[in-house]
Amino acid sequence: MVFRVVFFLGVLSALLASHTGSAQEADFTNNYQIIANGTDLTEMTFQDLIKYYRGKFNSWDSKVDVIIVLPSSKHTNAEKISEHIYSKSFYGVKKFWLSIVFQGRFSAPHFMDSDEEIVEFVSKNKGAIGLVSNKTNVSKQLLINLKE
Repeated sequence: MVFRVVFFLGVLSALLASHTGSAQEADFTNNYQIIANGTDLTEMTFQDLIKYYRGKFNSWDSKVDVIIVLPSSKHTNAEKISEHIYSKSFYGVKKFWLSIVFQGRFSAPHFMDSDEEIVEFVSKNKGAIGLVSNKTNVSKQLLINLKE
């Protein structure tokens, strides 16, 4: 009997987790744009985006190093983006990156105060990837579409 209850709870939590992920992805797509420079990508999945932002890949398929660009604590979307990508608070993300950088596994991300600064930095740095509001004016050359 206990096994059945534990099994049921496990299945239920897995279903809820997959539903939450889909809702999180839809909310992300409705509010943000992915921009990158020199990646040779025109689209990526939400899961790949998360892998890049969590330092799982050090370089793009084009052999250019990945440069992570994140909103700073002064940015209006810092907490929302931190929650979408890392499931952590902004300061939890900084702690995460401090650990990754200290271990020598990745270069430190660049933190920007506004969407305009993120767009400018990404446009000037090959390999840079950033997230900006859907309301931000961005060159089509920088946009990466989110595919399902």
